[in-house]
Amino acid sequence: MMNALLHARLAEHYLAPPQTVAVDLIVSDCADESRRFVLGPMIESTPIAARNPYCAAARITLNRTLLSAMLDDPTDFDPRSAAAMALGGVRIEGSARLAAYWLQLLKRPSAAGRAALERARRRAPASLDDVPTLRASDGDAHDLYAALADTLDTCVPLLLRDMIDWPEVAWTLDDWRAHEGATVLRVDPSSGGAQSVADFIDGFAAHHASDAGAATYTEGCLLPPAWEARFSLPMLPARLFGAGQLWFGRASAAALVTRLHCDLANSFLAQIHGRKRVRLYSPRQENTVYALDAFNTYRPCRVDAAVPDLTRFPRFADAQSVDVVLEPGDLLVIPTGWFHCVWALDHVLSISRFADDATTAALLREAAPSRTNLSNTATTSRTG
Repeated sequence: MMNALLHARLAEHYLAPPQTVAVDLIVSDCADESRRFVLGPMIESTPIAARNPYCAAARITLNRTLLSAMLDDPTDFDPRSAAAMALGGVRIEGSARLAAYWLQLLKRPSAAGRAALERARRRAPASLDDVPTLRASDGDAHDLYAALADTLDTCVPLLLRDMIDWPEVAWTLDDWRAHEGATVLRVDPSSGGAQSVADFIDGFAAHHASDAGAATYTEGCLLPPAWEARFSLPMLPARLFGAGQLWFGRASAAALVTRLHCDLANSFLAQIHGRKRVRLYSPRQENTVYALDAFNTYRPCRVDAAVPDLTRFPRFADAQSVDVVLEPGDLLVIPTGWFHCVWALDHVLSISRFADDATTAALLREAAPSRTNLSNTATTSRTG
């Protein structure tokens, strides 16, 4: 029964890759349900032990409980989430990109998620020439809240320069190693072992910045619990946001560290170390950027925006984008539905937080200071 549902879910929005490849699904506590999936003109699956002309390019290992949970709730599961980790987590070997595509095919949007994207398409402009920018020192708290309210109402990204005042913005990688080297950031999806800040920094030294790809990158792992309050966003109520995500990795030269996608909530991306280049596409360009129909909390695109295959994705030639470079201390607000991808110009560390449209609008109205009480406005500050 589970294999039939799994196959049906994968096939519903399946789009064939350029070459036939195979993915092994290993159900660690139920060998009979382990399968090899051949991704060709259509998806075919066979028992792992069966003869098959294709070697697996990726292997996904998880237990039956987690697989059942993913099939039971396709609108909410995320292999990186605390809930998935509590159920045993997902281990990935081989092609991480192929494994991510296989897992993505199991996801489905909620009605609320589809409504959020529809609102974004109605409100957003078709394209932008520049991202509106506000320097934190040029205004006060009232100006900040007015700018945020405007950007969320009109669904236009906003760059807040020098917004992040955390002491760590001035840290070097040596400082991070000295102060936080032992902090565990995630479980390595390939080996299953713990990866610490020091492990990642050692990985940077082991690769040259001109190497292709991003072999050492956290891919939006959960923020360590001890860092949650420490890295709350200045002047914005903590209850506005869900759990933080950490993006920590080496410089990537020409390759993307985050592939083209959109989020189903408003994203607040705080840049702490190094520079990132972010490319943005309007929600109204979902067809041009070949957005995938299988998604839940974020919606990926099939095309690689860094090296697009215009033979497979010809509409992408007409896509209109705008670029912005984030410096340490910057905060980029990306409204719901804006497609974006990221290059790491240096070794980078960023923290992102998300807030849905309704929560954001309500709390901004509640917390926005008037010019008559700015002297009483609380801001987030600390030492360390």
